[in-house]
Formats: sequence, structure tokens, C-alpha cells
Amino acid sequence: MSVLRWVVFPVHAPADAAWHAVLDAQQRRHAATLGERQRVRYINARIALRLTVAGLVQCDPQRVTIEQQASGQLRVCTQPPLFASVTYAQRLGLLVVGSSRLGLDYEDGVAPVFWRSAVRRYFCESERRWLQNRDEETREADFVWLWTRRESLLKYRGSGIRGDTRCLCRPEDAAPCQRSFNLAGGVGTLTGEVLTADLSPSRLALCGEWSPELDFSWRQAPGRMPCCVRSE
Repeated sequence: MSVLRWVVFPVHAPADAAWHAVLDAQQRRHAATLGERQRVRYINARIALRLTVAGLVQCDPQRVTIEQQASGQLRVCTQPPLFASVTYAQRLGLLVVGSSRLGLDYEDGVAPVFWRSAVRRYFCESERRWLQNRDEETREADFVWLWTRRESLLKYRGSGIRGDTRCLCRPEDAAPCQRSFNLAGGVGTLTGEVLTADLSPSRLALCGEWSPELDFSWRQAPGRMPCCVRSE
């Protein structure tokens, strides 16, 4: 099984001070270079990842070693190694940990005002044509779904959406599985080598009484998909 744990954590409220003890010196130094909003979500994500891995391998969270590879992917130095993917939305942060490469993207807001220019700049011809053929009433929502699907796949491959604008309709390697989902009013996509149907996210409250509603369901693709990536 590729995905071992899927966690939702806060991105705006700082984690309680007691949790900061699990961070290492390098993470503390990096956090100090960030603006307030970026610092909070970075610290919360690294704390959540350390706690999640520690729970999986039954070790002290302070003994968890995380490497960010040149591709941007997160690798956890366990034996055998674990892999992680993190995404930030307006209200929630999500992370997955698995035994093989993963990609995760999630959006909990409406399409940005510049979404049409983003289509021209980042999407391939097949994706643009698919979106143009969608109903005008659903096109913005379809853009958000397609954006998460593309970025999740690029994270799986090791590049962000701004670093890789090639056509993904003919994958150059074995196509991974992709599953889209609805969560807390938003939409996202999870990419991995193997995705199980009974997988669902859990809440990791790092601060106070943080307890958002995590209404979750797997999402069907809106019509015939533009790219030949397996969807389960």
C-alpha cells in the first residue's frame, strides 16, 4: 500500500508552544527566515509530519529525520524510507505519508480571478480544450479540479506546476493512480502508485480546540478526463 497516513492540520493558528520542541535546529533556522503566514504553516506542517511519522514507526518525534530532495519531494530517513507530500490551502493544511512516491494538492477556495491566464500559461492543449468544452456554469470549478489534478501529478514526479508545463496527456513513465476528493468544502487530488478505497484523512489538532468539520468523500471526474492517467 502506497499511502500509510493522511492528516489534516491547521495553517493559520500557530501550534501550541509545547509542540515546537519536536523541530530540529535547521527547521528552526529556516522558519526564522519566513514571513509570519509562511512561518506558521511551515512549522505546523513539519510538526505534523514528525508526529505522523513517529506514530507510524514508533519512535520519538525528535528522532525523525526529513530530507527535502532537489526535486522538492520530502523523504523521511527511515528504514525502509518513507515519502511525504504536503499542501496548503486557505483554511487547511494536508499531508500524506507513504511507502512510495506521492503527490497531493488541495484547494478550499474558488478559482482565482486570474484563472483564465493560468490556463493559457500552465495547461497543455488537451487540458485547455477539455476545459473549453465544459459548461460555462461549471468551468471555474472544473478549473480548480483540473489544477489540483495536474499539480498533484507534478508533485509526484518531483516538480511544481510552475516548474513543469509539459503536456501530461502521454506520461513518459508508468502512469500512477490518481483519485480526486471533496474535503471540508474544497477539492483535491491524491497521486500515488497504489491508492486504497478505504483511505480517509484524520485531524491533527496542534493548537487549542481546533476541530474543523472534515466532511470527506471521493470525487468522480467531471466528464471524460483530459489526460490518460489512471483514476481509481
